[in-house]
Amino acid sequence: MQFWTKYMIPNKKSKKIPLNEFNIINKFLKKLNFNKKTVFNFENDGASITIPKGKELVISNDTLIENVHFFKNDSPKSIALKSIRTNLSDIMSMGAIPISYSMSLSLSKNIDNLWLRKFSNALYQEQKKYKIYLIGGDIVASKVLSISITIFGLTNKNKNILRSGAKINDDIWITGNIGDSHLGFKILKKKETISNKKIKNYFINSYYFPKPPVIIGNKLNKIMTSAIDISDGFLGDLEKISINFNKGSTIFADKIPLSRKLKMLINKKKLDYKDILSGGDDYQLLFTSSPINERKIRRFSKLYDVKITKIGFIDSSKKLKFIGYKLKGIKKSYTHKI
Repeated sequence: MQFWTKYMIPNKKSKKIPLNEFNIINKFLKKLNFNKKTVFNFENDGASITIPKGKELVISNDTLIENVHFFKNDSPKSIALKSIRTNLSDIMSMGAIPISYSMSLSLSKNIDNLWLRKFSNALYQEQKKYKIYLIGGDIVASKVLSISITIFGLTNKNKNILRSGAKINDDIWITGNIGDSHLGFKILKKKETISNKKIKNYFINSYYFPKPPVIIGNKLNKIMTSAIDISDGFLGDLEKISINFNKGSTIFADKIPLSRKLKMLINKKKLDYKDILSGGDDYQLLFTSSPINERKIRRFSKLYDVKITKIGFIDSSKKLKFIGYKLKGIKKSYTHKI
């Protein structure tokens, strides 16, 4: 694959540098390679990744498209962080440590120098936080903005955490809270109204800035039997580690972790609980583990200051069973349409 294919970005608004491939790389993107020798300073047709002895490469890809995964007027920072964090979430669910990524940018005509500077600065700070770097990619002109990221991670050889690994009687755990991001999305789509500005902004920011607990996936690698990131909706993703592999699950509805603000809205009948169960964009980790590991998991939760809640267990029913709530009539999750 040729990196940074030559394309001119049609932008008449920019009064600084002309937005061609060369200038975009040198002005905004080159700093993201962190001077790693294996990327050859973006001056060749590819990059290399060194895989240490006893390790295995894990690869994942996500594409975010304007008006599908984010709104046209979203800030460059929120688009950058969501682009990278959705991919970090996938690596986390495989029990791997992220190391680097490639990025393809399809830039629309309203992208200018200021947008690119804010976008690249947000990526730079995120890279420092997670100790990852950009190895290359592609730039094209497009009618709508889209960002496609392929992320690379490392795990111990033959120690990938798969969706298929759950065993009967395994405990089911979830990190963080669910539902906040989905409500933020509905507010932005004007499908929900919240008058309190502070509470409203809390949910909107949960949508704009997902916070996957990236460190936990690798730290729990040895004791997770299966895992998935909650991106398409809790119920649908739960099916993917249970029913899809001829198992079932029993979930205690009162154990599902919700933020205090979300609980308040549900209790006041201002929000339907079933929307929370099928909404997506949480990017939290849903995983299973043997009951003997409960103490270890709770210790990790305190050590890394990550909320981890036991919500049920895997069974042989080949069904989703909820204790304390009727599932009838609930849409399971978001389905990607072509």
